[in-house]
Amino acid sequence: ATRAAAEVAFLDGIEMAVPVPKIVSRARPETVWDMYGIRVGEWLFNDPDLSKQWYFDNPGTESWQREGADIRLVDVWKQYNGNPAIIVAVVDGGINQEHPDLQDNLWTNPGEIPKNGIDDDGNGYIDDVHGYNFVDDNAILVPHRHGTHVAGTIGATNNNGTGISSIAGGDGTSGSGVRLMSCQILKSLTSIGGEVASDPFIAAAIKYGADNGAVISQNSWGYAATRAGRNASSYINPVHKEAIDYFIKYAGCDNKGEQLDGSPMKGGIVLFASGNANTSDPRIAAPADYEKVVAVAAIEADYRKASYSNYGTYTDISAPGGSLDGDGRIWSTTTERSNNYEYLAGTSMACPLVSGVAALVIEKYGVGKKGFTPETLKEILYQSAYDLDEYNPRYTGQLGHGCVDATAALKIDVSNLHPFTLKSNQVTDNTLIFSVSSSMAGNGELTLYNGIGNKVLSLHLELEAASLHSVDITKLSAGYYTLVYRANGMEIREKFIKY
Repeated sequence: ATRAAAEVAFLDGIEMAVPVPKIVSRARPETVWDMYGIRVGEWLFNDPDLSKQWYFDNPGTESWQREGADIRLVDVWKQYNGNPAIIVAVVDGGINQEHPDLQDNLWTNPGEIPKNGIDDDGNGYIDDVHGYNFVDDNAILVPHRHGTHVAGTIGATNNNGTGISSIAGGDGTSGSGVRLMSCQILKSLTSIGGEVASDPFIAAAIKYGADNGAVISQNSWGYAATRAGRNASSYINPVHKEAIDYFIKYAGCDNKGEQLDGSPMKGGIVLFASGNANTSDPRIAAPADYEKVVAVAAIEADYRKASYSNYGTYTDISAPGGSLDGDGRIWSTTTERSNNYEYLAGTSMACPLVSGVAALVIEKYGVGKKGFTPETLKEILYQSAYDLDEYNPRYTGQLGHGCVDATAALKIDVSNLHPFTLKSNQVTDNTLIFSVSSSMAGNGELTLYNGIGNKVLSLHLELEAASLHSVDITKLSAGYYTLVYRANGMEIREKFIKY
C-alpha cells in the first residue's frame, strides 16, 4: 500500500503555509476577561483557563469578538456535561496520557492487562490499554500536540481546578465525563517521513474505534492537495471509505448490526475537519467531502468564516476554529514540550467542538436507552445550528447548516424534527439549498411551480438524510415560486422567492 505521507496533512495551518512559530508562540500578552463576572451567581466550573475559552461563551467584550459567536455551551453544563458510556475515538496524533487534565477521562480497555505482552481480550492488539499506535504498530502511544489539543477540547476533566474546561469532560465528580480513545495515526507535526500510518493502518484505526466501543470518530486530518488535486473529481481512498462505512454501521453494535446492551447509539458518527486551503473545491477537502461524514468548517470570534477555512455545499456544519493569531485562537491541552497548554487554530480545532456537542446530545437521547441513531443525531445537530449566512453573504449555503449550538441541540423537540428544510426562502445566487430528514430520505420528486401555478421544473432525486442538497435554478426568472417535494408517501410545500 502507498504510504499516507503524501496524503495526510494537518488542518491547523500547515497546509496554508502559516508559519509554525505564529501558532506555537504569541508575540503579545494574553488578554483575559472574567467569565465568572459575566454570569454572576450561576454555577460554573472552577478550571482557571475557562476564561480563555471564548468559543464556549463569547462575551463580545474584545475588539475581535462579537457576542454570541460561540457554541452556546455554558447553559447546558448543569444538566449535560459528558457521560462515560460515550467513547470518542480520536483518530489523530497520540493523546498525552500523562496530562493532568486528561488522565481521568482516558478510555481504558476493560479486557486488557497493561504491559504483559499478551492480547488479553483477543481483539488483535497487544496491551492496548488506552488505544493503539497505528504508526508504529504497537500500544506505545507517543504524545502529540495536535491529537492532545483535539482531545482536550472534547474531554479534558472539568471542575478539577486545573487548566481548561471541555465540552463533555464531566462535572468533576468521580467517573463523570466521556472517555477518550487514542487511535494514533500521526507522530510528528512537521515531519511526515515514517511518521504517518500507512493506508491500511489508517483504516484499521477507524475500524478499531467501532470494534472497541466508540460511537464518535473524531478526525482532524485530510489528504494533501497534491494527491487530491490530480483527480478530476473528489477522491477518497477505498480502504478509508470502507472503514468509515464500517464505523457508521457497526459502532455500538454486534456483527449483525444490532445495538449492544449498554451502548448509547445504534451505529456511529464520523466527523472530519474540512481543511484550511480557503477553497470550495471538494477535492481539497477529501475525505471530509464524503457524503456520509460530518464535514466541519471554521468561523472566527465574530461569526465570519475563518480566513483559512474550506467551504462549499459539501460542508455540513461550522464551529469556531479561531483566528490565525492572538487570543482569538483555540486554547487546549497539549504536550509537556509546549507547557501542557497552547493556542492553535484551524478546522482541526473546529471539528472537536462539534464532536463534543454530539457527545452531549448522545448523553441526553442515547445513554440508558436503545434505538438512538447517527441519522437522528445529525438531524438534531443540523436543525439546531444557528444561521451564519447573514454574516457571510459571500458564502451563503457553503458553511453547512450553520454553527453548532449546544443549547438549541439539547432543547430541540426530537419527536418533531422537520422532514424538509429549505436553507433560505430568499435565493440570490441561483442555487436552491435544502435537506431532508430520515423520514423523507431516499427516492423523491422535487417540483417547482411559478407564481401563476405553472410547473417549471421537475426532478427525481435520491437524497441522503440530513445532508445539504442543491439544485441549480439559473434558468428560472426572478419571482415567487412554490416548491413541492414528495417522498415515502409524504408531501412538503415551501414558498420561496428568487431575486
